Order: sequence, then C-alpha cells, then structure tokens
Amino acid sequence: MELTFECPGCHAIDRVSSAESAGMAICRGCGRERPLRAGSCDDGGLCSCTVCATTDLYLQKDFPQGLGLAIVVLGFAVSTVFWYYDMPAPALGVLLISALVDMVLYYLVPDVTICYRCLSQHRGPGSNPEGRFRPFDLAVGERYRQERIRAEELRGRGSSIDPGAPAA
Repeated sequence: MELTFECPGCHAIDRVSSAESAGMAICRGCGRERPLRAGSCDDGGLCSCTVCATTDLYLQKDFPQGLGLAIVVLGFAVSTVFWYYDMPAPALGVLLISALVDMVLYYLVPDVTICYRCLSQHRGPGSNPEGRFRPFDLAVGERYRQERIRAEELRGRGSSIDPGAPAA
C-alpha cells in the first residue's frame, strides 16, 4: 500500500510506495528519516497508522473536492442559462447529466484511508481491510484538530525560551 505523509521538518509532502515493507520514510526535501511502525499491518491489512500508530483512521474518496464542486457549479450555471431562456427540458437535462457524472465518479474513484492524528494517507490494497474503517466522524476529527492546535501552541512557547538563558 502507498503512504503519503508530511515531513515534520520541512513540511513537504512525500510518499512511500510500499509502506508495509519499508522500515523508514525518508523525506526527499530535507533528508529527514522517519521510522514506520512495523506492527501497523496485520495479515488482513492496515490496522493502525504506519506513521503515528493511532488506530483512529477514516475513509474518504480519493478525489479532489474542488473538482467535484466545480462539476456541480458548472452544471448549475449551465442549467441557469437554459432556465433564463425558458427552456426547462435542456435545463433539467443538464442537471441530470451533472448528477449522473457525479454518481459515476463516486463509484469509480477508490477510497483513501486517512489518519486523524497526522493526516497521513494510505492507498491501495489492504488500506481498508474488511471495511474496518468508517467515513469521517466530526467529533473524532475535532478532538485531533484541537490536539494539533495545542501542540503548535506548546511548540511556539518552547521556541521563544532561550535554553542558554539563566533561570530567574
């Protein structure tokens, strides 16, 4: 399975083509090595994140959300022109075609498994064995978002403290 992750050093997005057999993820931007968890995959496939080892993972379609929104907006805009010229049949036809394109893409595009904590993405065979993971849960997502905010605040406070300064 393929792993896409963010480097904690330079914040570049990188990928590992075979996460279950790779022991390290090496950033091509800064060369920083990041160990991958060996026990994150069992015989059935992925059971926890290979980067941070959390078991909280969710599914979403591996499709750019902006492109999906553009398809819907384009269908709406074209149908509006037909409605303006009092042509309801073509207007409804455009809306129907937009809905059909959306439905076809929904069934053709594969899922990607994403970690709530580190936002790394797992793709390919074994990334959602036996339907183990579910779609995004707002409550879990918010908990991890707050965790990331607190960690950034703590890092910000820690970087302003001079380690060589004498204690007061």
